[in-house]
Amino acid sequence: MVRFYNGQNEPAADEIVNLVFVDPGYGYLSLKCKGEHEGLLSGFLDESWFVSEDMVDAAIAFIESLSPHSHGIYLPYHVARFKRTDYVEYNGEY
Repeated sequence: MVRFYNGQNEPAADEIVNLVFVDPGYGYLSLKCKGEHEGLLSGFLDESWFVSEDMVDAAIAFIESLSPHSHGIYLPYHVARFKRTDYVEYNGEY
């Protein structure tokens, strides 16, 4: 699983104390290898960052490059681009 995010928005370890706002990032892609010749790739990416199909293809190529098991296998995928409209937050304080 790969999470796409802006590292500048991530709290440093010493900043994580009582109240931390968690940035959900720009999406996730998950690669699952099944045996030696098959796999599945799925996930969702924020369309405000992944504005074109070329950018989605680049994200797919990136996650495929991380695993030597994904080279030369049958790898269907389903990646949804989403538009963020709202969020729910809970920090344990209220």
